[in-house]
Amino acid sequence: MLRPFVVAVLALGAVFLPAPSALAEPPDVCGPHTAEDQVVRVFARGEETSDLLCGNRYYGFRRIDWGTVSLDAIGRTLADPATSVYDDRSETWTLTGAAVVVITAAHGQVITARAA
Repeated sequence: MLRPFVVAVLALGAVFLPAPSALAEPPDVCGPHTAEDQVVRVFARGEETSDLLCGNRYYGFRRIDWGTVSLDAIGRTLADPATSVYDDRSETWTLTGAAVVVITAAHGQVITARAA
């Protein structure tokens, strides 16, 4: 007798409660036919900006593991990094804060990001 009641309450809860917000993965904006140079988002980076392009498996949106980092963490890191390290070999900056974000030195484009 109690079991049908519990099932009914859970079913109603699923209908009336909103779905949990997606904290990590942004909407699928870089589909299989989207150009690599399509801009997904532009982040403020001090007086400059950094573009997140769709990219490919080597850089950009398609390179980031969205299960471990969010757009918000990338934005907060680029806006106010706790540390930044320049790599002469790859001509990139690695900024650490809410996430670890790697950008190109020449254009400031986001190469990848991961959890801090």
